[in-house]
Amino acid sequence: MRLLRIAAISALIFAVLIGGTAALIAANQERIVAYVLASVRNRTGVDIIPRSSSVHLSTHLVVVLDQPQVIDNGHEIVKLKSLSAIVSYHSIFVSTGLPLYRLTATQPDITLPVTQTNAAAISVPRPGTPMIDAMQDSLHALSRICWRVEAVDATVRYADGTEVANHVGIVAYRTRRDPYRWLLGFSGALVETPVSGARVSGKFSLGIGRDQPPGEFAHGAVWTWDVPLEGIEVEGFSLVGTVENTVKFLLHDDGTVTGDTDVEAPKLTLLSKRLAAPENLGAYSLRAAFEITDGKYAFTNIVLRHVDTPILSGETELVAPESNNPKLGIHLGGFRLEAGVLKQLLAVRHLPADLVDALKRLGPGKVTVGDATLSAALNEIKTAPLDTIRKNLVVSGTVQDLGFAIPAETKLPPVSKLSAEIRYSKGLLTISQGTAKFGNSVVHDLVASANLSKGIEGADYKTSVSLNADLDELYPAIARFLEIYQLRERDRLEHLSGRVEMVTTATGKLSVKTLSPPTDYQVRADVIGTVLAIKGSPGPLKVSRGTVAIDPTSIKFENVMLAATGGNATLDGTVDFAKQGVTVRDLTLGLHDFPSQLWLTLLVDPSDFSVTGPIGGKVVVNGNPSTPGGLTPEGKLTLAKGDIKFNFLRAPIITQGATLTMHRKQVVLAMPGSKLEDSPIDFRVTVADYTHPSIRIDATVQKLDLEVLTFVRMPWSPATPPIHFPVPCLGHIEARAANLAAFQMSDTKTDFTRDAVGNWRVYNLTATAYRGKMNLELDGRAPDNWIRIVGSATDMDPAPLFMLGGKNKHSPLLGHLFLAADLWANTDTNFFETLAGDMTITVRDGTLNKFTLLSRLLSFIDIKNWLSAQIPDPRIAGVPFKTILTDFKGNGGLFYTDNFALKGPVMDITASGSVQFGAGTLDMDVGVFPFDTVDWVLNHIPLIGDRLGAGTGKLVAAYFHVKGPISDPSILPKPITSVAEFVKKTLGMPINIIRPNTIK
Repeated sequence: MRLLRIAAISALIFAVLIGGTAALIAANQERIVAYVLASVRNRTGVDIIPRSSSVHLSTHLVVVLDQPQVIDNGHEIVKLKSLSAIVSYHSIFVSTGLPLYRLTATQPDITLPVTQTNAAAISVPRPGTPMIDAMQDSLHALSRICWRVEAVDATVRYADGTEVANHVGIVAYRTRRDPYRWLLGFSGALVETPVSGARVSGKFSLGIGRDQPPGEFAHGAVWTWDVPLEGIEVEGFSLVGTVENTVKFLLHDDGTVTGDTDVEAPKLTLLSKRLAAPENLGAYSLRAAFEITDGKYAFTNIVLRHVDTPILSGETELVAPESNNPKLGIHLGGFRLEAGVLKQLLAVRHLPADLVDALKRLGPGKVTVGDATLSAALNEIKTAPLDTIRKNLVVSGTVQDLGFAIPAETKLPPVSKLSAEIRYSKGLLTISQGTAKFGNSVVHDLVASANLSKGIEGADYKTSVSLNADLDELYPAIARFLEIYQLRERDRLEHLSGRVEMVTTATGKLSVKTLSPPTDYQVRADVIGTVLAIKGSPGPLKVSRGTVAIDPTSIKFENVMLAATGGNATLDGTVDFAKQGVTVRDLTLGLHDFPSQLWLTLLVDPSDFSVTGPIGGKVVVNGNPSTPGGLTPEGKLTLAKGDIKFNFLRAPIITQGATLTMHRKQVVLAMPGSKLEDSPIDFRVTVADYTHPSIRIDATVQKLDLEVLTFVRMPWSPATPPIHFPVPCLGHIEARAANLAAFQMSDTKTDFTRDAVGNWRVYNLTATAYRGKMNLELDGRAPDNWIRIVGSATDMDPAPLFMLGGKNKHSPLLGHLFLAADLWANTDTNFFETLAGDMTITVRDGTLNKFTLLSRLLSFIDIKNWLSAQIPDPRIAGVPFKTILTDFKGNGGLFYTDNFALKGPVMDITASGSVQFGAGTLDMDVGVFPFDTVDWVLNHIPLIGDRLGAGTGKLVAAYFHVKGPISDPSILPKPITSVAEFVKKTLGMPINIIRPNTIK
């Protein structure tokens, strides 16, 4: 009972106190409000000026301020619909009303101290203990003000009035158990583009608490969702979708912040007018951990996924962010790019033509970036991003099974299965363990490096690669390369086939503008299996062993064996390339049953000189130090059985043992015991100094048709094609038997010369022909083919000469011919119509046989009285003579004579006039005299005396004018008006030749 009484009394006292207090508060509410606001101003420096206020009594005192103004340093920082403060009665009496039990702001309109344009100017608190101390002071200050703070339906805007967020709700409170640890929660909607409509919320725990882990000052999480990707446009492309994000953090008592973030975009779409249709990219997510300290901002364990497939991992950090020169470091890895994804860019319109072409040529494959690091000053990245990345990026990765087609103009096959490890370190690019297929060729052990620190153009590079090449497939590209660089004799190589193992190293400078050859390179090729098809060769040339080493200064052949049809050749030695020319060192060519026509066609046009048959022997060639580019060959080659064809011979020389001997500058081709048109011949060609080539030919032949020399022909025959023989030559030829067409000779000897332009000379030609001796000299002029003939014949039988053409079965002339001539004519037109010069003819002790002209002349004469028993009838047996003397001079084919004289026992014949050799016509006066008439006339010649003719009988003579074709002339008898004068004139010339000025 006693306890009940005590309790009742206590309750009564408490009720009296409450009632009294309420009455006291009701009577002094304005003072209480002013008192509380003054306490806030004193503790925070913030003035709160309400339009009106009210006080309500409950378990706590409730103070409501309507539309209060919150002013800091003279500026209104927030507008409120109302501000409600719940104050404990106890605090009013013991601590000036603070801390408030609860402070609630309804529809606050919070204005940030910056505008939208300079929002980036808001300084971020610098991590560190000062920041923790400042936050701790703020929390303590807030603790002195209230236990709980709430904001209902708040709006946040920039100083220029632009809204940032609305419908923001904030709750911050502390508990009696942990009075120094604040719990904070907020939520709201963002309205500022480009994230308008996004929602955000968060929950934090700050300050010192009982169960707080050591070193922790705060922790919390922020969630955002419905974040739209709008207004983000690059080069006309927009990424559309929504993003959800969760950020969890831990603030340590030293000011560092650690945590992680998780971003998800469930459906991303790429939009652009340059795309035929929107591109659905699918779902992406990004997870990362972060750490913020006084010295750096870092993101670690970054993982980017497409759906559930990781496509990128890495980390990044910003070192010394508060300094004047912060440095950014980025580390990425695990990035994979499928080549097929790149090809999707073909759906983009208006791409550069070269990029479209590159994408079309791209095949399957993927690129994986295993590790990428970029560390550089942030200012450098901002001002020169590409140059900074090039100088500071370190990245490694792999290319796997990549394929691409090379531009068609290169004629190279496509590349497939390209795999390699790639590393780029601050400008230095390295490629290692490279393999690929190049059509049917295989590339392996590819290693390359390039210094790209100053850009691609002009960058130094070096590379090495092993290649198993399919030459058959690569030949079109090789042929194009030979054509581009205009290499000599490139058209000789008709085809390449087989497979070759090559190891190549090269250094040079890169260029994206032109195809530049390397400045230094080393190529070592195992050429076994290479097959070459050479233009003009009888078959392929196959390399059965050996290697070839190539560099910019030399080509070295090592035990190279070339197998050809029926034989082989070995090649060793070095070809050096120097500024002064090409030189060789111990270039050794060994031949064994080698088909000569194969290798010779590489050096000499077969229409000028050709050899067939197997060749054996060995030649060693070295450079000539005294002559830049000169060569000094030593050795001997043998053609055991074959034929050799010169372009000035119409038939090849068949040889049974030709040798080609080379010693220093001299080259000798000897062909003893050979045959030319089935006639034995010893033939020798000597080049005394091949550096100044001049050929000497010496030949001894059993039987020689002179027209086997293609530049020799009958002058009236059609012209032969010109001979390409640009080397001067001379020589000596001897033939036991020879002929020029049907003209037969024996014991023929001659010397000849021919210069480089084609002028030629045959001289010292001597021969026995038709029982007589002849000497001849011929000069030929190349530009117009004029020929000069100077020669003589002694005691030659003329009869065969008249039957050379085959038209005459019997010769019109018998006797002993003596001839001297100096003639010239154009052999390219009509020889006889251009013939000019002079000739002297003498025939002795012969007979002028019956022929058309003679027969017609004798038909006009009654020669019965001329005949005696000792003299046959000239109409049957012909006209015998002791001599025929005459000479001819002429030009343009027309030759004149006025001293033809035939003296014989039956009659004498004289003639004067002309012969046109081109037309085959004559125009002459002919006199025919019996023997005694001539005697009588001679007796009346002055200086001989009239007495000699005193006993002469009557004069018998005939005088004719002969004109027309030689084969069918017309004969006109002419009257004799002065026999003495006629005879003197017609017979005087021969006498004047013997005794000048005898007849005048």
